[in-house]
Amino acid sequence: MASNKAKGILCVIGGLILHIVFGCLYLWGNIQVYVTSYLYKYDTSITLDDTSTVFILQNAFKVICVPLATFLIDFIPPWSTSLIGGVISMGGVFASTYATNLYLFIFLYPILFGIGTGFCYMIPIMCGWEYFPEWKGTVSGIILSGYGCGSFIFSFISIGIANPDEEQADYPIPGGNIFNPESPVSSRAPAMLRIICAIWCCFIIAGMFLVSRKTNPALVQPLPKTSRLHTRQDFFQNETINSHLSIPGASITVEPELSEVFKEYRVYYIWLMLIFSSSYPLYLAGSFKTFEQIDLHDDRFITLVGSLGAIANGLSRWFWATLQDFFGFKKIFALLMIFEIIVAFTFVSIHRIKILYLIWVFISFSSLGGYASTAPTLCAKIYGPISGGKTYTIIFSAYAVSPMIGWGLSKMKTKGVLEYSTLFYILGIMPIISLIMTIFLNDSTMVKNASCLNIKNEQNMRKGLLK
Repeated sequence: MASNKAKGILCVIGGLILHIVFGCLYLWGNIQVYVTSYLYKYDTSITLDDTSTVFILQNAFKVICVPLATFLIDFIPPWSTSLIGGVISMGGVFASTYATNLYLFIFLYPILFGIGTGFCYMIPIMCGWEYFPEWKGTVSGIILSGYGCGSFIFSFISIGIANPDEEQADYPIPGGNIFNPESPVSSRAPAMLRIICAIWCCFIIAGMFLVSRKTNPALVQPLPKTSRLHTRQDFFQNETINSHLSIPGASITVEPELSEVFKEYRVYYIWLMLIFSSSYPLYLAGSFKTFEQIDLHDDRFITLVGSLGAIANGLSRWFWATLQDFFGFKKIFALLMIFEIIVAFTFVSIHRIKILYLIWVFISFSSLGGYASTAPTLCAKIYGPISGGKTYTIIFSAYAVSPMIGWGLSKMKTKGVLEYSTLFYILGIMPIISLIMTIFLNDSTMVKNASCLNIKNEQNMRKGLLK
């Protein structure tokens, strides 16, 4: 038991380290202006809206690939998924530093980075749930805090490499200002990415060998139909189950099959909730620097804003997920939506005041961390740690849809169809819808649990499963 607990702690630490790298998806909000300035030297038709698609594509390919490794969890060890994902993502980032064409850069950086990190995303969390089944929210919160803090750490590293002299972006192009394409800041962008990539590789190597499966986890079985439990041989003559029940203190967790999960409405209901709740903070996460830079012309301050936002994103994941263990999903998620509604509707009024801009971004990133850490725990509660983990990887696709909404609205703003205020009001309406949906959400579990000391408890086990 002590050995499993120690391994569980190491697993959570390893997951935290890995997610520091995965969370650097949000670093794009800080480095976009440097990379755009560099690429503009080779193609003067590039706009900031064009390079904003990097953030969208990272999200999209990440969520597409998140389910892959979760369905392989019973066939390959966790470290191998980290190795595969690391090679794909880091190979793409390193190769992108030699790209001078936007489309080649988009293939190498966001697409391969998204594929690689998505492949590894859920494995540390699911392994951590096996070790600490009673503290799913805390486990996912700790691991996902790394996801938020990664961009905080590397924002300062990136600005220290690319813009150590604190030059200002004053070269206007459609969508905002960049650095002069011939300036030293622009020319340092490839070196910045290479150094960051080398550090990321060290993090992946350090974290991948710490993540492991529990030695003797509770046996997980698909939820059988009641008719299948009428006879002994239908369930209790199963060799795997009988062998497991012979272990003192053994337990069986009976989870729904994915085919049953996707027949009920809640999967699609939660998916829509996440789209409506995440559209505003994900838009801000990808554009806060280019949006505000037009007014403040202070690269270091805006980098500080993004870095503190990243800290909020990271630490809030642990904070909100732990509160969820005590107060439940609905109360915590509703509170997050209330915060989000307030800041979205007031953002345009305060964005030229530095201290308020910092506070509003901090709150926005906190809500981003909140729903990102509470939603997987909700799925684990409703469907179980294994089926719930696999279900969440499908629901996770909501995070690919929501940035596209913000990007589409931003394009309309650039073309003069929308004012900034209208854009934020539209994004503010969406969490109102999510709040209403949260109130009416049924979060009861579909999981059946039974503990037994030996096979003689068969009848009680069967009764427990049939309840």
